[in-house]
Amino acid sequence: MKNLALLLLIALQASCWASYLEVINQWVQPTVQRRNFETTQERTLPVIMGDVLYSANLAGEVYAVHRFEGYRLWQRKLEAGVEGALNYGRSKVIVGDLYGNLMALNSRDGSDYWKFKVGAEWLAPPAISRDKVFAVTSNDELYAVSETRGKELWHYSHRGDEKMTLRGMGGPVVFGNEVFQGFSNGDLVALSVNQGKVLWEKKLKSKDRFYDVDMSPYVDEKSVIVGTFDGKVYSLDRTSGSIQWVFPVGSYAGFWVEDNRVYFSGLDKHIYCISQDRGTLIWKTPFEGGVGMTPIRSGDYLIVTTADDPFYLIDPKDGKVVARRELGSGTLSSAVAASEGWFYILSDFGNLFSFQWVKHPQNFRSPEKVQSSSAILREALRPKIDRERS
Repeated sequence: MKNLALLLLIALQASCWASYLEVINQWVQPTVQRRNFETTQERTLPVIMGDVLYSANLAGEVYAVHRFEGYRLWQRKLEAGVEGALNYGRSKVIVGDLYGNLMALNSRDGSDYWKFKVGAEWLAPPAISRDKVFAVTSNDELYAVSETRGKELWHYSHRGDEKMTLRGMGGPVVFGNEVFQGFSNGDLVALSVNQGKVLWEKKLKSKDRFYDVDMSPYVDEKSVIVGTFDGKVYSLDRTSGSIQWVFPVGSYAGFWVEDNRVYFSGLDKHIYCISQDRGTLIWKTPFEGGVGMTPIRSGDYLIVTTADDPFYLIDPKDGKVVARRELGSGTLSSAVAASEGWFYILSDFGNLFSFQWVKHPQNFRSPEKVQSSSAILREALRPKIDRERS
């Protein structure tokens, strides 16, 4: 009997401790007033810096928003739209537009520091490391530019045999004295940071078309993890480029890696968790909504956006879907998250959403709506008002 009573007490305590998850839409900024562009699919990942959220859209608007309150601190209109090329570094917002302008803006007010012009679109987030900005163009040219002056230091041109490619690119990733970049012909290249010298090059394509590397690779001391659109994820040795393992599912977006686990959205409409050392499957979870974007950690959960809606909150331990929400339109941008449960998504049509997930006790109830005295009076007088109007 004592054991039974103890078990009942434990069950009662567990029920009291149980909680449910609520995803709250804190605010939304309709960032585009007039739409005069052909596509509505936003690709730009917003950037969090302290209490400020920086973003840009296809209408060519760059703006800074207070990320808790949602009001604008400043806004800047560029010559052309922005489709993915945005990042932050050393009090500068680095942004590239579709007319080939790569710019450094003052993060306090959006004023100009410098402009660097090329003859191709910028479609991927730049990387800022020490005194250099690394950015790749739509025609597969990687540039290193002075972070303080905006002058070209070196550039690397990678023209392959690509025939049909997807729009969009992954940005460069800097690790130590090396910079890694994937290209539309399915190649991954490692170059030296200072001179742009090729250290190694790996061909990854396995089909006749749509074999792009459209993501920024994940890089650590031992490995580089990258995926192609034609159907595979690879782990390569960082120093030599030799293949360590291959997982037979491709990806359009990037990876979240932690605790020897790699999380990504597969092109077969499953979210995957695989081991980092071997590439073996741990779990997979189906999703709806077209192409899935990069999983992003927000506290206890992973957030996964999709191209056609919805977005998901996933338990990284077992892949269980704990919440799903609709934006009203999808997005080709991943979420960006902060540690306190807040996260932000730029949806198609240029709407910037702020969300926060909150755990409530199981017996929690939202405050009931209480009618004010004036509302009660209006209801009491409504029959009389209706008679007088008639």
